[in-house]
Amino acid sequence: MQNRDNLLRVFQTIYQWRKAIRNICLLTLVGSIALSLTLKNYYQAVTIFYPASPQLANPELMFGYTGQVTEYFGSDRDLDRLSEIANSNELVDYMVTTFNLYAHYGIDSTDQKGPYEVRKLFRYLYSAEKNKNDAIELRVEDTDPEMAAKLANAARNRINEVARRLTKESQGNILIAFEDNMSRKRTDLAALGDSIRQMQSRYGIYYPEAQGEQLAERLSEAEAEVVRNRARLEVLEPDRSIPRDTIAYIRANLSAYERQLRQLNTGKVGNGALTVAGYNEGVPQVSLLNDLHFQARKQLSYDLERYNQIKAAYNTNIPAVLIIEEAETPLIKNRPKRSVIVLACVLGAFLFSVLGALVADAYRDIDWKSITRKEAA
Repeated sequence: MQNRDNLLRVFQTIYQWRKAIRNICLLTLVGSIALSLTLKNYYQAVTIFYPASPQLANPELMFGYTGQVTEYFGSDRDLDRLSEIANSNELVDYMVTTFNLYAHYGIDSTDQKGPYEVRKLFRYLYSAEKNKNDAIELRVEDTDPEMAAKLANAARNRINEVARRLTKESQGNILIAFEDNMSRKRTDLAALGDSIRQMQSRYGIYYPEAQGEQLAERLSEAEAEVVRNRARLEVLEPDRSIPRDTIAYIRANLSAYERQLRQLNTGKVGNGALTVAGYNEGVPQVSLLNDLHFQARKQLSYDLERYNQIKAAYNTNIPAVLIIEEAETPLIKNRPKRSVIVLACVLGAFLFSVLGALVADAYRDIDWKSITRKEAA
């Protein structure tokens, strides 16, 4: 019963103050309408994109040297990386410079706080966040709908450029390392080539296997001729019927083949003539240098192929983002919602005026003048 009486008292108070409440609400209605009409219309442009997988710029996957399946869409880490780029000061400063946002927003660029103010205002009108489908949803508001679309597309393109630049910087560093490594290997290869030529000239060994067979044949041939000519001389020399010219010819052949045999067996090493001693001493060194030269050429060829693959990937324009939706010129404004503003203002005015009426009714019996006089005394 008491609660009902209190509620009736409230309604009674509101009824007594109805004209004041009505007037306050009407004034608020007119004021909020006037205020909302002065607010600028803001249009919002939206572009949506996914991160592209960095594997697309991987030379091994690009040229099919691995059995790994290529992923075209990036992972959560790639999404986080693009989000960091999208919210970086580098992107904000690029947009401010490219579109002269100081003049567009009416901010004095010479003011000490100008850079802070223009960044703050742009970030207020700009957002790049991951949506429920794990894509980046980039939004830009502006009073000019065409400008909003341009800003959104330019911001997305800049994100793509920065992400591609980071990848290309890594590839560029690898290319520089490969170039330096291949330059040193070419120098080493040239030095090995000079060493091989010196050894070949010293020992007379250019084709070890073929020359080894040739040397063995010459030794066998010389030994056989020495034995043959000695046998002929032993048989023919005691016979008086054999002309002395023939015996002299056999002696000359025997002497020539003995000298050849001595030269092949005990000839001086290092004068360029092919001898058994020189062959046995030079073959291991020449073969070792040839093997080192072959391995160096093989490694240099592999590095050159790898370098060309990385360079091809470096020169290929591989996007860092996969665009799902381009930002289009918005046809309707995003804010302000004038009707909502007016209704909220009128409702707030009504509630505060009712609250004021209840407070005034509750303390109407108090003699405020006497209280004031007592406090003054």
